[in-house]
Amino acid sequence: MRHDGSAGSRSSNRGRFDRPSGPATTPRLDAVLSGARNPGVYRWLSRAHPEPVRRELSAAGWTSHLLDGRALTGATEVLERYAEELAFPAWFRHTWDGFADCLADLSWVPGRGHLLLWDRYGVLARTDPKAWTLAYQTFATTAEARRAAGLPPLYLLLRGAGPVNDPEGVPIPVL
Repeated sequence: MRHDGSAGSRSSNRGRFDRPSGPATTPRLDAVLSGARNPGVYRWLSRAHPEPVRRELSAAGWTSHLLDGRALTGATEVLERYAEELAFPAWFRHTWDGFADCLADLSWVPGRGHLLLWDRYGVLARTDPKAWTLAYQTFATTAEARRAAGLPPLYLLLRGAGPVNDPEGVPIPVL
């Protein structure tokens, strides 16, 4: 009997560094799916096409959402687009507080975790710095609150040209 209580011999095909069985992932998302990086906001330098990323996350039981930042030029567009993409409930008030409330809940979106890929996030930072600040702070605060509450993790990956520092001047971590 093996030390784990199961009968049988160890397969010669498995090395000591092999991952447990489950969906295969590529290194680009390992830090997210394994929990090696805390939920939050990250710059993502990958140029991977969103569809393989979506499939990979789906195979792991996660939801993913792509937002094209070219049309997100102000608070109204950000709130409306996220509400549409995440199917916010009717009680969503189209305010930053309502946005935070919906992100903190997400009970209507099944998944072991949630990843939002915001392409071209720099458009909002250039066109409406105040909305950029509020969006960034809302995501960062909500992701941490969800982690602390033991809810499925929430990651926001920022991709493309845009600020490398958060609204307070701290470098945005790279995933």
